[in-house]
Amino acid sequence: MPPTLHVCPFCPLHCDDVSLEPSSEAERIVNVQCAKAITGYTKALSGSQSARIADSAVTTALASKQAKEILAGNGVIHVATTGTDLDTARRLNQLQRENRIRIAVDDSISTAAWRAAVSREGTLSATLGDVRRHADVVWTIGDVDSETPRLRERISADTKECIQSNSLAAEPLAELFYAIRTDTPGSDSNKLTVASIASANYLAVILGRNAFVASEAAATSEMLSKLLWYLNKTRRAIVLKLDAAATNRAVTAWQTNRLVPSVAGDLRHEIHVRLGSPEVGTGAAKMQIGGIDRGRKFAEVFLPAATMGIDRDGVAVRGDATVTIPLAAICPSRELTAIELLEQSLG
Repeated sequence: MPPTLHVCPFCPLHCDDVSLEPSSEAERIVNVQCAKAITGYTKALSGSQSARIADSAVTTALASKQAKEILAGNGVIHVATTGTDLDTARRLNQLQRENRIRIAVDDSISTAAWRAAVSREGTLSATLGDVRRHADVVWTIGDVDSETPRLRERISADTKECIQSNSLAAEPLAELFYAIRTDTPGSDSNKLTVASIASANYLAVILGRNAFVASEAAATSEMLSKLLWYLNKTRRAIVLKLDAAATNRAVTAWQTNRLVPSVAGDLRHEIHVRLGSPEVGTGAAKMQIGGIDRGRKFAEVFLPAATMGIDRDGVAVRGDATVTIPLAAICPSRELTAIELLEQSLG
């Protein structure tokens, strides 16, 4: 009998070919080579995370009491998330309409800068399937592999010419743009990238974590957008940026015709509640509900919660914002979800 395949809820790719093999009473082996899937499934299925206050493990009841006390002393509660399922996104919007919370996306500076550039300059995007079928050159910028470990596999990158850039700054990108525009070889530092881009019939640019140098993210992202428009005069050039908060952005757009604001690495932005795991480099929250507990540096109080696609059925929008993906429960439980715990804490 073939193994049951599951949709992975732990990154915006939502790979649908994951199977779990029993290895002991407390462990299961994930069949894919993906650090995010292995870590996520191990923690979610083992139930190893405990409620926490400061540096001490406590009972869920005690942490819940502390959470209510924290929220009771504030007016409108600021909630941040890297992304949720569809039902949670809808309920968050309802709480916001009731003026009980304010929602923000726990973005990186690069991601927020790129989204701002796209809103001003526009760009051409594509789906995972488009990139897999049509791209002949793939240009990854920033740390793609830690955010989405299986992305190269999913787009069949081994059949394409691949070039890699670390965090881009404005001046090197301007030099690269100049070389392409003037049809010159470029400098020693960028001539291989220039040659690959110039030879492409279908260029797919994939943005990962820290795609742009933080202090120059706005200028660099706008210049990249202009480069893509220039390239599209003679070939196809698109950007793929997988968005963990695609579900939240879609629901907010459908229901309010507005954008979800971003925390964007602003350590001064007060976060009362974080739903799910924190973005790397983000500021601390007063409390975190659900996700992986990364310690007091990220939240003073932690409440474990049910995981969609593990403990509960759910639906999410894939990170390329093209399809909705069902997240079927593997081990259905009555453990409260993050949104249920938030509503309980708000009273």
